Amino acid sequence: MTQHDVDEQTPDAPAGRPGRRRNNAATALLLAGAALAVAAVVVGVRTSGPTDATATSTWVADEVELESYAADLLAESNAAHVAAGLPAWEAADCAQPWAAERALGLVDADLEHAALDPVLAACAPLSTAGENLSRAAAPAADVVEAWMGSPGHRANLEDPTFTQAAAACTWDGDQALCSLLLVGP
Repeated sequence: MTQHDVDEQTPDAPAGRPGRRRNNAATALLLAGAALAVAAVVVGVRTSGPTDATATSTWVADEVELESYAADLLAESNAAHVAAGLPAWEAADCAQPWAAERALGLVDADLEHAALDPVLAACAPLSTAGENLSRAAAPAADVVEAWMGSPGHRANLEDPTFTQAAAACTWDGDQALCSLLLVGP
Protein backbone atom coordinates (compact mmCIF):
# COMPACT_ATOMS: atom_id res chain seq x y z
CA MET A 1 0.00 0.00 0.00
CA THR A 2 1.31 3.44 -0.82
CA GLN A 3 0.68 6.76 0.85
CA HIS A 4 0.23 9.94 -1.07
CA ASP A 5 -0.57 13.49 -0.04
CA VAL A 6 -2.30 13.88 3.22
CA ASP A 7 -3.18 10.94 5.33
CA GLU A 8 -4.33 7.41 5.39
CA GLN A 9 -7.47 5.88 6.73
CA THR A 10 -8.87 2.44 7.07
CA PRO A 11 -10.86 0.91 4.22
CA ASP A 12 -14.18 1.59 5.97
CA ALA A 13 -13.62 5.36 5.70
CA PRO A 14 -16.41 7.41 4.15
CA ALA A 15 -16.19 7.73 0.41
CA GLY A 16 -15.06 10.95 -1.17
CA ARG A 17 -12.83 12.20 1.63
CA PRO A 18 -9.42 13.58 0.58
CA GLY A 19 -6.31 11.67 1.54
CA ARG A 20 -8.02 8.44 2.53
CA ARG A 21 -6.66 4.95 1.83
CA ARG A 22 -8.28 3.77 -1.37
CA ASN A 23 -7.74 1.19 -4.03
CA ASN A 24 -9.05 3.68 -6.57
CA ALA A 25 -6.42 4.68 -9.13
CA ALA A 26 -8.10 8.02 -9.86
CA THR A 27 -7.96 8.99 -6.21
CA ALA A 28 -4.30 7.97 -6.07
CA LEU A 29 -3.49 10.14 -9.08
CA LEU A 30 -5.37 13.09 -7.61
CA LEU A 31 -3.54 12.72 -4.31
CA ALA A 32 -0.20 12.34 -6.07
CA GLY A 33 -0.84 15.63 -7.89
CA ALA A 34 -1.68 17.32 -4.61
CA ALA A 35 1.49 15.86 -3.07
CA LEU A 36 3.56 17.37 -5.85
CA ALA A 37 1.95 20.76 -5.27
CA VAL A 38 2.69 20.57 -1.53
CA ALA A 39 6.21 19.34 -2.22
CA ALA A 40 6.75 22.32 -4.49
CA VAL A 41 5.79 24.64 -1.66
CA VAL A 42 8.04 22.81 0.81
CA VAL A 43 10.95 22.70 -1.65
CA GLY A 44 10.42 26.38 -2.39
CA VAL A 45 10.70 27.17 1.31
CA ARG A 46 13.76 24.92 1.59
CA THR A 47 15.71 26.25 -1.38
CA SER A 48 14.61 29.75 -2.18
CA GLY A 49 14.96 31.47 1.16
CA PRO A 50 12.25 33.41 2.95
CA THR A 51 8.72 33.35 1.58
CA ASP A 52 5.60 35.09 2.76
CA ALA A 53 5.23 32.42 5.44
CA THR A 54 8.67 33.12 6.90
CA ALA A 55 9.40 36.71 5.93
CA THR A 56 8.12 38.17 9.19
CA SER A 57 9.51 35.43 11.41
CA THR A 58 12.97 34.81 12.74
CA TRP A 59 14.41 31.31 12.56
CA VAL A 60 17.64 30.49 14.31
CA ALA A 61 18.08 26.72 14.49
CA ASP A 62 20.52 26.95 17.41
CA GLU A 63 17.82 28.63 19.49
CA VAL A 64 15.09 26.07 18.80
CA GLU A 65 14.38 23.27 21.29
CA LEU A 66 12.65 20.51 19.34
CA GLU A 67 10.35 19.30 22.10
CA SER A 68 9.01 22.83 22.52
CA TYR A 69 8.78 23.23 18.75
CA ALA A 70 6.70 20.04 18.48
CA ALA A 71 4.46 21.28 21.30
CA ASP A 72 4.03 24.61 19.48
CA LEU A 73 3.25 22.80 16.23
CA LEU A 74 0.62 20.72 17.99
CA ALA A 75 -0.86 23.78 19.72
CA GLU A 76 -1.00 25.80 16.47
CA SER A 77 -2.56 22.85 14.65
CA ASN A 78 -5.09 22.37 17.43
CA ALA A 79 -5.93 26.09 17.27
CA ALA A 80 -6.69 25.69 13.55
CA HIS A 81 -8.89 22.68 14.38
CA VAL A 82 -10.79 24.67 17.02
CA ALA A 83 -11.08 27.70 14.70
CA ALA A 84 -13.02 25.40 12.35
CA GLY A 85 -15.62 25.05 15.11
CA LEU A 86 -14.39 21.67 16.34
CA PRO A 87 -13.53 20.55 19.86
CA ALA A 88 -9.87 20.57 20.84
CA TRP A 89 -7.93 17.39 20.24
CA GLU A 90 -6.96 15.21 23.15
CA ALA A 91 -3.37 14.01 23.47
CA ALA A 92 -2.75 10.86 21.41
CA ASP A 93 -0.28 9.19 23.75
CA CYS A 94 -0.67 5.99 21.73
CA ALA A 95 0.60 7.79 18.60
CA GLN A 96 3.43 9.80 20.17
CA PRO A 97 6.19 7.21 19.69
CA TRP A 98 5.07 6.70 16.09
CA ALA A 99 5.21 10.43 15.38
CA ALA A 100 8.81 10.42 16.59
CA GLU A 101 9.64 7.33 14.53
CA ARG A 102 8.07 8.86 11.42
CA ALA A 103 10.09 12.05 11.79
CA LEU A 104 13.35 10.19 12.37
CA GLY A 105 12.68 7.90 9.42
CA LEU A 106 12.42 10.84 7.03
CA VAL A 107 15.77 12.48 7.81
CA ASP A 108 17.71 12.96 4.55
CA ALA A 109 14.75 11.50 2.63
CA ASP A 110 11.82 12.78 0.63
CA LEU A 111 8.73 13.61 2.65
CA GLU A 112 6.57 10.63 1.79
CA HIS A 113 3.69 9.26 3.77
CA ALA A 114 3.75 5.65 4.84
CA ALA A 115 1.08 3.22 5.91
CA LEU A 116 -0.29 4.19 9.30
CA ASP A 117 -1.27 0.64 10.26
CA PRO A 118 1.21 0.59 13.19
CA VAL A 119 -0.39 3.78 14.55
CA LEU A 120 -3.85 2.27 14.27
CA ALA A 121 -2.66 -0.91 15.99
CA ALA A 122 -1.15 1.11 18.84
CA CYS A 123 -4.24 3.30 19.14
CA ALA A 124 -6.92 0.58 18.86
CA PRO A 125 -9.87 0.72 19.07
CA LEU A 126 -9.46 3.98 17.13
CA SER A 127 -9.73 3.20 13.44
CA THR A 128 -8.84 6.39 11.57
CA ALA A 129 -5.39 7.95 11.22
CA GLY A 130 -3.93 10.84 9.28
CA GLU A 131 -0.59 12.58 9.05
CA ASN A 132 0.78 16.00 8.16
CA LEU A 133 4.51 16.24 7.59
CA SER A 134 6.78 19.25 7.46
CA ARG A 135 10.43 20.07 6.96
CA ALA A 136 11.04 23.75 7.46
CA ALA A 137 13.30 26.39 8.87
CA ALA A 138 10.36 28.37 10.14
CA PRO A 139 8.33 28.84 13.31
CA ALA A 140 5.55 26.33 13.97
CA ALA A 141 2.88 28.97 13.31
CA ASP A 142 4.27 29.44 9.79
CA VAL A 143 4.19 25.70 9.15
CA VAL A 144 0.53 25.50 10.19
CA GLU A 145 -0.23 28.55 8.04
CA ALA A 146 1.30 26.72 5.06
CA TRP A 147 -0.73 23.61 5.90
CA MET A 148 -3.88 25.73 5.98
CA GLY A 149 -3.02 26.88 2.46
CA SER A 150 -2.85 23.27 1.24
CA PRO A 151 -6.28 21.70 0.68
CA GLY A 152 -5.22 18.22 1.78
CA HIS A 153 -3.35 19.30 4.90
CA ARG A 154 -6.15 21.71 5.79
CA ALA A 155 -8.66 18.85 5.40
CA ASN A 156 -6.72 16.89 8.02
CA LEU A 157 -6.61 19.82 10.44
CA GLU A 158 -10.33 20.49 10.01
CA ASP A 159 -11.49 16.86 9.95
CA PRO A 160 -14.02 16.24 12.74
CA THR A 161 -13.16 12.52 12.65
CA PHE A 162 -9.81 13.18 14.28
CA THR A 163 -10.18 13.51 18.04
CA GLN A 164 -6.58 13.01 19.21
CA ALA A 165 -3.21 14.26 18.01
CA ALA A 166 0.52 13.83 18.62
CA ALA A 167 3.51 15.66 17.16
CA ALA A 168 7.23 14.98 17.17
CA CYS A 169 10.18 16.62 15.44
CA THR A 170 13.82 15.94 14.75
CA TRP A 171 16.60 17.86 13.05
CA ASP A 172 17.26 17.39 9.36
CA GLY A 173 20.22 19.66 8.79
CA ASP A 174 19.14 23.07 10.09
CA GLN A 175 15.46 22.35 9.52
CA ALA A 176 12.86 20.89 11.85
CA LEU A 177 11.35 17.75 10.36
CA CYS A 178 8.00 17.02 12.01
CA SER A 179 5.19 14.50 11.93
CA LEU A 180 1.73 15.43 13.18
CA LEU A 181 -0.32 12.26 13.66
CA LEU A 182 -4.08 12.47 14.01
CA VAL A 183 -6.31 9.62 15.15
CA GLY A 184 -9.99 9.11 15.77
CA PRO A 185 -12.84 6.62 15.74
